[in-house]
Amino acid sequence: MQPEKISLPENWHLFDDAERLAEKLANTILEIAEQAIAESGVFHFITAGGSTPNRCYQLLSQADADWSKWQVYMGDERVLPFVDSERNSQALLTHWISDIDIPVGNAHFINTEAGSEKSAQGYADLIDSVARFDLCLLGMGEDGHTASLFPGHQKSDSVELVSSQQNESMCSSIVIERNSPKPPAERVSLNYCAFSKCGLILKLITGASKQEAVKVWLQDGKELPVAVVQGQANQVWISKDALPEN
Repeated sequence: MQPEKISLPENWHLFDDAERLAEKLANTILEIAEQAIAESGVFHFITAGGSTPNRCYQLLSQADADWSKWQVYMGDERVLPFVDSERNSQALLTHWISDIDIPVGNAHFINTEAGSEKSAQGYADLIDSVARFDLCLLGMGEDGHTASLFPGHQKSDSVELVSSQQNESMCSSIVIERNSPKPPAERVSLNYCAFSKCGLILKLITGASKQEAVKVWLQDGKELPVAVVQGQANQVWISKDALPEN
């Protein structure tokens, strides 16, 4: 079966390649931001790491937007020194944040240089203070993980749940992952209930290395973290090279 013949769910959108997906994504983010600002005066945006989001951020850096009304958050971060190039915050700074006129306090990094415990608690308090996020981007790893939520780890001893200090009875909005299958082992990530506060989640899948995970997802992959994560509305944006060939 040729990739273009595969039947995709209604909320899956197919793109010729990663570049076209990134271009459409940048325009869509700007449109959603403009609408959110018009309605509520602020745009709450959760970002993702990865090559396709990074290309999108490069395109956003060239746009004319009211950055003062943007509140930018992170889906996850690696526990590494702040200047480490493997940090998602460094990618955001390099490809986007450093090139736009956005107030420093509007870019909400997960300060893992302070350690996983302290940064996770601070981010839980921040995330729980926001009633609703307008848009969230999520990527997918070759094993079907998203952010730093890994298959089979939800009830693992390697995962620590972190709740807001304001209301510890709430669902834990943050997890500390201490045994990531990919280095570094220690990461801080939004949890499923935090993502559930998103008005729209866009799940981005590009690259041939994702074909097997996509195949599993389409066949019976309801337990893959990328499938479990749900916002109020959800779409999958996928490039042709990520589609399984049979």
